[in-house]
Amino acid sequence: MQPDRHQIAIFDDRPFFERAFVYGVRNGIIDQEKISSIRNDAPKGMVQIAEYFGTQYLRPNIEEARLRLVNLVSLFLEDSSGGDIDKAARSLRDNTFLSHSRGGSEMLKSLWSMPEDGSYGILVRQSQKEFLADWSLRSLTDYRQALALREGHQVAISTALWFAEKLDMPASGISTVSVESIIRTAMLVYLSGITPVSIPNSAGLIGILDAIRQKGLPAKGRKQLKETFRALPAASLAVTRRELKKVETEDLPRILDASVPMNRLIQELEPLYFLRDFGPEDASLFDAAVSEDWRRLTGGKTDDSSLLTIFVCLAADLPPRPALSKAAARALIRKARLDGFKRLPVLGFIRAYAPYEMQDDLEALWTEFFPEAQGILLAAADTTLGEAVDFLKENCIVI
Repeated sequence: MQPDRHQIAIFDDRPFFERAFVYGVRNGIIDQEKISSIRNDAPKGMVQIAEYFGTQYLRPNIEEARLRLVNLVSLFLEDSSGGDIDKAARSLRDNTFLSHSRGGSEMLKSLWSMPEDGSYGILVRQSQKEFLADWSLRSLTDYRQALALREGHQVAISTALWFAEKLDMPASGISTVSVESIIRTAMLVYLSGITPVSIPNSAGLIGILDAIRQKGLPAKGRKQLKETFRALPAASLAVTRRELKKVETEDLPRILDASVPMNRLIQELEPLYFLRDFGPEDASLFDAAVSEDWRRLTGGKTDDSSLLTIFVCLAADLPPRPALSKAAARALIRKARLDGFKRLPVLGFIRAYAPYEMQDDLEALWTEFFPEAQGILLAAADTTLGEAVDFLKENCIVI
């Protein structure tokens, strides 16, 4: 029984063009006239390729051009024939050698023109010449893997633009952005049941999160989403379902968890969504969302001394308190000397809980205060803690 030609190809590492050519000659598919034609065309193609990437007058360039030419022909032959050696040999018989080379080149140019990732609005890309210099020496496996990825990116971009238009955001209004964030935003908007449906700004996102937390997902949201899926292009279903799953399994549990402060929730989720430009109304709504937690944690205190007392507690890894007794102050100093006095937890606290318009000033207050506080509170020479306690009395609230 004659072995299958596909099985033979598995163990043959020669370029696909060479395998198809040899097979065609041995089986009488490619005659002497076609062999002569290929012999005449190949040098022309090599010179063209050498000139494109460098010069035809240097031997290394010509040798590299030969490799590129054979690889381009092999790419086109193997892809168009599906790996069928007999079909590839007949293609060599029926078409010119250089048409196969051009076919491989067009495959790569088409690949180059497709998006490299799931970003929209990227203006800088590798030049076509640089791309061809690399990919004209790559395998068909590499090409097909890259093609599948780029086709996926193209579908994601098309899907995102489809949703953006439905949500009243023209493509001209979208700058560089991950397209998955647009789809994810659309899923949340539809699930929330808001009308009219549109891309929210930061204020709108806060409103959506708060409404879901207070009332859950409305039935009309699921209905709205179901209708949207019916209208969605078939090619967009997979990427849309993927982003919907992220909203349902990753975001909604966080939104519905009342133990997660709203301001922290906003900071966690906002980077994952595509929003309209931030405006003054967003800042005021953010403040409204965080004010309750801020008042609770600070006891409603706004003076620097009370806030610094809270900050030194956090820096010593203690619960925030706007005032300390003398005993508590001494205990704080001892703990700081044992476990450390840290700057970053306070900065995180400010960004997570402070009203938006206060954050920069509070960071400046803490950044200026921290080095001196660290030096005095941790001074080993102050064995009685007297200087450290006096420092806290001077700058914080110690009663």
